[in-house]
Amino acid sequence: MLPHIILIILQLAGAWWLAPRLKALIPAIPQFGGYNVEIFVWAVLFAVIVFVIGFVGSIVLKGVRTPGAGTLTFSVLLALVLAALTFVPPISQTVVRFVPGIEVLWWPLIGAVIGYMIKR
Repeated sequence: MLPHIILIILQLAGAWWLAPRLKALIPAIPQFGGYNVEIFVWAVLFAVIVFVIGFVGSIVLKGVRTPGAGTLTFSVLLALVLAALTFVPPISQTVVRFVPGIEVLWWPLIGAVIGYMIKR
């Protein structure tokens, strides 16, 4: 259980630190229908980083299985779903009410980690 907790912490911290640096290498995304769809780019970045850290973590940490292609797919899917939920006002208002001060970028990051942990 401890290796999985360490892996989750490494994935959250690593993705939160690496994603802005990788995002700076991607050209600006134009708005689509008045919506800033850049969050979907963040979601894919978070999911890929979480997967890579999980793969490296499975080599380093004992008792953590090596993720497969299905893990990456599920991680990307759940990150995109949570990123899409940021565009639904009743859901985003409810989340902000229960977790005040949460940034919108945390949604796809948490989705990527949960997707990784569910499918692994």
